[in-house]
Amino acid sequence: MIKRMNKEECSRVSAIWERIERDIRQHGAGVFAVIVLYFVTHGVFDAFCPSVLITGFPCPGCGMTRAVLCLFRGQFQRSWALNPAAGLWVLWALWFAFERYIRGRKCRGLSGALCAIAVFMIVAYTVRMRLYFPDRPPYVYTGNNLFSKMIPNYRQLIRQLLGR
Repeated sequence: MIKRMNKEECSRVSAIWERIERDIRQHGAGVFAVIVLYFVTHGVFDAFCPSVLITGFPCPGCGMTRAVLCLFRGQFQRSWALNPAAGLWVLWALWFAFERYIRGRKCRGLSGALCAIAVFMIVAYTVRMRLYFPDRPPYVYTGNNLFSKMIPNYRQLIRQLLGR
C-alpha cells in the first residue's frame, strides 16, 4: 500500500531538494570539470592522480576510487587493501550529506574529521609504501610520467633508487 505524504513531509522533502539544487547550481560547473578531467586523464595517461602523472609515484589517495567502488560492492577486504581510508571518506560524506541536506544546518566537526582522515591517510600511506612499494598495486611506480619525459636521466635515477 502506497502512503501519501502529508504537508509537513512534502515541505521537508522540498527543502532537501532546494538545498541540493542550490549546491548543484553553485558547484555544478566545478564538479563537471573534475569529471571531464578524470575521463580525459584516464584516456590519455591511464591515471588520474597528479602525483602519478607527474612523478610516477603513488600518493596517499591512490586507489581511493577503486576502494570506494569495492566498498559499495561489499568487497571490504579488497577495499581495505586498495586504500584503508575509503570507508572513512564514505562515512564522512554520509555525515556531511545528512547534516547539510536532511538537517539543513552547518556541518560542525566535519573539518576536524577531515584532518583526522588526512592524518590517517598519510600514516597508512607511509606504512604501506614501506611494506608494498613498488610491487603491489596501487603502490607501484608508473614509468610513463611527465618527469621521465622532461628530465634527462630521470628513469635511470628511479631505476637506481628502486634497485632495478
